Amino acid sequence: MSQRMFVEEYETSRHAEEHATLHELALSLHRGHLALILSGTLEASEERKQMMRVASAHLLSGINTLVSILSLTEKLSLKVKEAIALSRVFYETALVAAFTCVGGPERARRAELYSVYKAFRNQTQAHQAGGFVLRVSRADRLSRKDPQVVAALEMFGGSSRIRPCFEENREEMTESVTSFDARAGLLFGGVEGMIHEVSSEIIHGSFHGYTLFDSLHNGKIEMEENLSAHHEMVFFAVSLSISALSRVIGRTFDMEDTMGELEHSCISSLLPYVPDDMAAQLRALYPD
Repeated sequence: MSQRMFVEEYETSRHAEEHATLHELALSLHRGHLALILSGTLEASEERKQMMRVASAHLLSGINTLVSILSLTEKLSLKVKEAIALSRVFYETALVAAFTCVGGPERARRAELYSVYKAFRNQTQAHQAGGFVLRVSRADRLSRKDPQVVAALEMFGGSSRIRPCFEENREEMTESVTSFDARAGLLFGGVEGMIHEVSSEIIHGSFHGYTLFDSLHNGKIEMEENLSAHHEMVFFAVSLSISALSRVIGRTFDMEDTMGELEHSCISSLLPYVPDDMAAQLRALYPD
């Protein structure tokens, strides 16, 4: 007889509503991505095309992450822990996308060339352990004479230490986005405070990351309530991240109508779940 590992799953009407709403937001984000692609085909400026291409890649990456989140949280279970970690991935993807957009063509070009730079620099990797050296090399190699490689090395250098794409940290990225659009910066800041620390503990496998869920072994009611609270955090983090990125993309690429509708949908989806005073403040920011 075959044996399989499994985790207990729970179903509640509230979770079903949240999951359905998150799925609808994912579809709306995908539609926004398609609208960006179509807009890019009509763009005459090559620099703007490059900006749209980079933004499109970030959006697609975020959508893929969101699909994984939806798969993990179809029902309430301990899998929501991994969904919290992925919600941080989604948030950081959205933040970097917004940061790249507000930086204009120069920042978009930097993002593209960094991809070339990393691909070229990582063609051969050496790992040393216990006196042994293991080398791993790609079979299809990029030529140092390739124009894109030349440009990438000119921008990032050829030192032994691989440089980051952007020197700015998350706080500095948020400040840059805030200077472009204060509300987008506020929304990103809310996600930072909500999930970043707890998701870091989970991602790095700390004991605290485990104990966040250790209290669940107290009975079905307590487990459902705790898991529901964790899923709500994921739901909020994703919704606010989409809202912030939608504002930036809408203003950057003259897509306020399409992206504005997505932004309002995200905020409206939160209203049934937040305290009355917060709901009132959100309605003041987003009147019907």
